[in-house]
Amino acid sequence: MKPELKPEMKRSLVLWCPGWSLLAARVDQGLDPAAPLALMDRGRVHSCSPAADVEGVTPGLRQREAQNRCPGLVLLPHDSLRDARAFEPVLRAVDEIVPGVDVRRPGAVAVHVAGAARYYGSEEAAARALVEQVRGIGDLVDVRIGIADGVHAAELAARATQVSAPLRVVPPGSSPAFLAALPLGVAADPEVLPVLRRLGLETLGDVAALPASSMRARFGPEGLALHQLASGQEVAPVRPDEAPADLTREVVFEPGLDRVDQVAFGCRAMAEEFVTTLTRRQLVCSQIEIAIHTEDRVRPHVEVWTHPRHFTSVEVVDRIRWQLQGASASALASLAAREQGTVLRVEVAPVALDDAAAHAGGLWRDGPDDRIHHTATRLQGRLGHRGVLAPALGGGRLLAERCLLRPWGDAAPPAAVRRADQPWPGSLPGLAPSLVYDEPVEVRLLDASRATVRVSPRGELSADPVWFDPGSLDPQGGPRRVAAWAGPWPIRQRWWDPAEQRRVDRIQLVDEHDQAWLLLGEDFGTGSGADGPWSVEGRYD
Repeated sequence: MKPELKPEMKRSLVLWCPGWSLLAARVDQGLDPAAPLALMDRGRVHSCSPAADVEGVTPGLRQREAQNRCPGLVLLPHDSLRDARAFEPVLRAVDEIVPGVDVRRPGAVAVHVAGAARYYGSEEAAARALVEQVRGIGDLVDVRIGIADGVHAAELAARATQVSAPLRVVPPGSSPAFLAALPLGVAADPEVLPVLRRLGLETLGDVAALPASSMRARFGPEGLALHQLASGQEVAPVRPDEAPADLTREVVFEPGLDRVDQVAFGCRAMAEEFVTTLTRRQLVCSQIEIAIHTEDRVRPHVEVWTHPRHFTSVEVVDRIRWQLQGASASALASLAAREQGTVLRVEVAPVALDDAAAHAGGLWRDGPDDRIHHTATRLQGRLGHRGVLAPALGGGRLLAERCLLRPWGDAAPPAAVRRADQPWPGSLPGLAPSLVYDEPVEVRLLDASRATVRVSPRGELSADPVWFDPGSLDPQGGPRRVAAWAGPWPIRQRWWDPAEQRRVDRIQLVDEHDQAWLLLGEDFGTGSGADGPWSVEGRYD
């Protein structure tokens, strides 16, 4: 069964304008703010103003009943197009503060808050700047903001605010706990809500505690979506507007070029124009799409490249060269080496844009992260795309399997690739060793008679470990006495497949020099009399 892909959780900000449809209708018709107003949809109240709510008018009432409760009620049809037109000035104002706005619906927008938080100093400061920017547009006064991990948690945080406290920030990693305490009515479908309550479910935490398969079997896709939302998973992440088409740049070669260095040199001017255009618009690009057209390919070869900060013209040219050289797993192999057709055209298009002010350097000097980034980028430019690698924590039973290396600047592997959230029976719990060896180093584990300690098929040691010889890790030291030990803990991989099954046993020990080790024992044999090798998987400092 393939693991389910879970979108990465990012800090999101949702700006919510309560009663936006009512405000848009009131401004459009020039009504008194104190007048009782209700918007009608198919003969029922869609939404109503506070003045109408005081008179007993509630959403869902039929028109005649609403008029009976409030004789002076002003009735207007609900118009979604009017809501969208009135919201355009607010969108433009938000985009001036935080580029990359995702309109969830008229009256609510979502953005990634990381860049704005870096620029303004904190998420709270960015939120205050956003409120000051939009307040007053079209008589807009009530503006609420929620910030959390994931856009759905951020929107519910915004809806949990009050007029006196219009900002709610859920700390990083606390979205599941925040959601667990909310009542089901904030997220569940009104038609399903009574059924959930009859089942004894009152909060989102009650739903999150149920198996996802049970929710899907009982309520279908809507039940699964509710479970994912209650669990703090991102169902519909922020999707900023695509970059304008006029930012795409290209260079045409006539005649075509068949050497990588010639193509890279010919793209320098185009890359400089691409970055200069972004700079004039006060934008930076952290993700680009490069399309290479050759004479013998009907479709261009397209590759998307990611940068940890933002691209410069030199780095754009580097990505073009790496793509031609086949630097990434799916990139085009070297044209010269494979004798493919000549390159006719190269296109560069922005994929992810951000406000340049959010990436401005410090006033006095750059911090350690900036120096690390600068050094790693320069090394990568000289050594190639895979010359500098960054680690990511993945899933696996052995420690070496859990380290996933990716080229510097590339996006982290998705959750379906890392599989870190899978159970992994036999994996090491608790704190991992501070030093993990890429390849296990062979050592010896001996009993009192200096014979190799073995592990039986039932997971029992042949004798207590007394001596430990680190081998090549300490060539001059020789065997050391074992001061303490624990284990063994078995690892059984693919036991159902005779061709690929693997049997490994772990032991932790502390030697007489107070050095702690994590050992692996494998291939002890069955009755052959051969000594099974022990190796060091990691060392604790």
